[in-house]
Amino acid sequence: MTSVLNVDTIAAKDGTSAATLTKQSPAKAWTNIDMTTPTTNDSFNQSSINDIATGRFTSSLTNSLANSDYAVTASGMDPTEASTGSNRMASGTTVTASQMYIRASALDNTANDVPGSGLVAHGDLA
Repeated sequence: MTSVLNVDTIAAKDGTSAATLTKQSPAKAWTNIDMTTPTTNDSFNQSSINDIATGRFTSSLTNSLANSDYAVTASGMDPTEASTGSNRMASGTTVTASQMYIRASALDNTANDVPGSGLVAHGDLA
């Protein structure tokens, strides 16, 4: 027999607070930045971006993580050149519990503003 569960909200046992994910590590923050404009295309738990220099940005978090030891994954690509293999490289790291850093470059490692760059943070919220 097939069952369907339809809900609007899942709450903790007390009935009011949000349910806690256990033994799972969903992204606590992410952002998609267009460095050429510079603008945020879309994000979660991001309050702002800061254009430091060509190909270098920081992303400030709305809600801080527990410490600066969280994991950051970065990506960079020029969507208009995806079919030609002219993708870019990106690396990311933590700065503080409330800020992460991305550096994007062309394949020759020259700093480069990338239209499609992204950062994802995995860690514990404060």
